Formats: sequence, structure tokens, C-alpha cells
Amino acid sequence: MGEGGSVLRSRRSLLRSALPLLGLAPLSARGEETKHLRLFPHNQRTKFFHFYYMKETPLVQEMMRFADAFVRIIHRQFFTADYAYPIQMLVLENRERLEVYLRKEFKMKGPVPEFTMMFIPELNCFITEEGTGLGTITHNLAHPLLETNLPLHPVWATQGVSSFFEKFYGYWKGEELVLEFGFQNPWRLQAIGDELPNLNLRQILGYKEPLGRFSGSEQRLVAMFMWRQGKLKPMLKLIEKGIPPEGYQTWFEAAMGKQVADIIPMWKTYLAEVAADRDNVTLPNSCVLPDEATYRQYASLHKLDRRQELPLPPEKQG
Repeated sequence: MGEGGSVLRSRRSLLRSALPLLGLAPLSARGEETKHLRLFPHNQRTKFFHFYYMKETPLVQEMMRFADAFVRIIHRQFFTADYAYPIQMLVLENRERLEVYLRKEFKMKGPVPEFTMMFIPELNCFITEEGTGLGTITHNLAHPLLETNLPLHPVWATQGVSSFFEKFYGYWKGEELVLEFGFQNPWRLQAIGDELPNLNLRQILGYKEPLGRFSGSEQRLVAMFMWRQGKLKPMLKLIEKGIPPEGYQTWFEAAMGKQVADIIPMWKTYLAEVAADRDNVTLPNSCVLPDEATYRQYASLHKLDRRQELPLPPEKQG
């Protein structure tokens, strides 16, 4: 995994537009680029990150280990994870300290967003707190990796693919991280509400604003649908290559091997199945267990096998 610098610079100009939405002052108004690091008494470089933190705690050490291992999973299983490493990761002790830091160092105005992890592209820097959930970490880490390595990805995938990575369960196999994906996120299904069985696939695929009419919850369902059909990884590989096969207008159709009109009946059937089971989807937060044996016990206790959507075998795919 290399630097990916030139692509990163072109994508940063797009990501920079998020700063006003977060209520953050432009970099030029914040002074030199290292000023935001001066309050952190500890720092440690890992393979892909440079962590800055307030205290030596088990949570920080586990975050370091997990973040590096997740980047390797993206690279090994989904798409090339080249980037301008190391990414800075600033870790505050708790949400209260995080809010104080954002207001003091970045002049944030108004309420701090509910999420407890944000990316400042101009600084190549994430800011978070020790209690941030693993699903929040994976979702947010996926964003710059997706923007850098798949710059031609469709708008729906900005949130749809990144949010796909937020729900998982797994374990450590030595220093290797093993993650199981393919789980619905209960709060997202509830957030969609009564519109769930009637979501318009054409509109989601064609919408041009990632934070507009269709939320990440609806876009995530498209990624889950593709995962179920065994087509999510192939689509990501097609986008990475940058040349869609002839005869299709979208990456989605190219990966599915069908025109969208022929996919809609499959989509409606999938939505009906998800909607019918929505009230039964109760899952614990994404987590990583210390070893496979412990994971198997945990998976059995929470009946994860009943909730995981595995890719269909080739003969049953659309």
C-alpha cells in the first residue's frame, strides 16, 4: 500500500467542503498545521496511523491495534487501500473533553455532532474519543480510503459502502483481525420507517447529493443488497479499475450483470424480507473478541448466524 498522494490531493478539495457543515474554522484561521497537536502528551506511530492521546489506557492501545488491522482487511478483501499514511488520530479521554477541544482548537460553533469521530482532510487527521465504538471507527476510516482509491464511485456509495463496514463481529487470530460482515444495523432500519418496503432503487442510484434526500441508512441497504447477491466486492473492483463494461450505464448494473429494470423485482423481494424481519433485528454493538473460541461462544449466545446475510451461492444469485 503506497502513498496515493496525487489522488488524495484532488479528493481533499471535495472533502474540504465538509468543514463549514461541521462549524469548523478554515485551516488558515487556525494557524500552523501542527498547532492542534500541542496539547497531547503522548504519541505513537503505527503502520498506518500516528496516534496522539492524553493517557496511556487499554482503550487507546486497542484502538491502535484495531485501526491498523482494519486497513489491512480493506486492502486484502475489498479494494486497494493506498493512502498518504500516516493518518493522524487524535484521541481525547471522553466526549466532554472532545467538545472542549473542538471549540478551543477548531473554533467549533453550535452543537457538536452526535457522532464522536470526524475527519479534517486539510490535516489528514481524525479526531475522536476513547469510548468511540468500533463500528463508528470502521465507517469513518472507510471514507478517505474510498475517496482516494475509488474516486469514480457513485454518489450513493459514499455513505452506502462506508456504512456497510460499521456492523460486524470478529476476533483476533494472533495479530490478524478476522471480521464477519453482512449484518443489518437495527437503528438504521428503524430510521427508514414505513418507507422501507417501498424504497425506489432508481432514485437512490441516481441521486446526486450524498447528504440529501436519501440518508446513509437507505444507501446502506443498496450495499447490503449487493452483498447478499455476491456483487459488492465485484462492483468495488470494477470501480477501482475505472472502466465499466460496455452495455451498462452504472457500476451497480455492471456488477449485477443486469439492467436496473431487471434488478428491481429482486430489490423489492429483498426489501420485503428485510421489512418483515425488521422488528426481530436486535444485535449488540459491533465488537471483536480475543480469540476464535470466545467468538464462537459469543456468536452462539447472540444467534449471530440467524442475523448474518451471507452472499448467495452463484446458482441463486440474480
